[in-house]
Amino acid sequence: MRSLVLYTFSIIIIFKIYGFFIFIKKIQYQEISFNEISDGIAVLTGGKGRINLGLQLFYKNNGLQLIISGVDKKVSDKSIVPDDLKNSYNITIDKESESTYQNAKLINKWIRKNNLKNVSIITSYYHIPRSMLLIQSLTPAVNFYPYPVKKILSNKNSFKENIFYYFFLVEEYIKYLLSHLILLLK
Repeated sequence: MRSLVLYTFSIIIIFKIYGFFIFIKKIQYQEISFNEISDGIAVLTGGKGRINLGLQLFYKNNGLQLIISGVDKKVSDKSIVPDDLKNSYNITIDKESESTYQNAKLINKWIRKNNLKNVSIITSYYHIPRSMLLIQSLTPAVNFYPYPVKKILSNKNSFKENIFYYFFLVEEYIKYLLSHLILLLK
């Protein structure tokens, strides 16, 4: 019996390690063009460049709806949206969401309210798998297009920085696995 438990545990660990390598392949940054059929842009805050990228795309493409989800309650709307921005009435700022799952639920409501069919999701490259998993599961009738913020590469990373980076990716992988569990329990 003891060897069966050890064998089962070993198999689970091997699958988790294999899954981590698959996850690493999923988050490899690739240049993407903005999908012109998008009628909305959803920005999930929490990382550098996400809001600016969302505003740039909103400004360049007429007729879009934009939601910036997960903004800190202390941040003023004026510090996010410039006064001279055209169509700023098409921008929704969410200060209620505090997790990716809450972002997905609020984006779902925003999509239904605005009757959107094609939405580009802006977040960091490492956050795309989890964000897309949650958003697509809550809103399956809508087409979603991942648009990751450009990854900034540095040749000056120390060994210590690389170790912290991989610990960060393991943490993101665990959150990705937990997102699957949340959806199973939902």
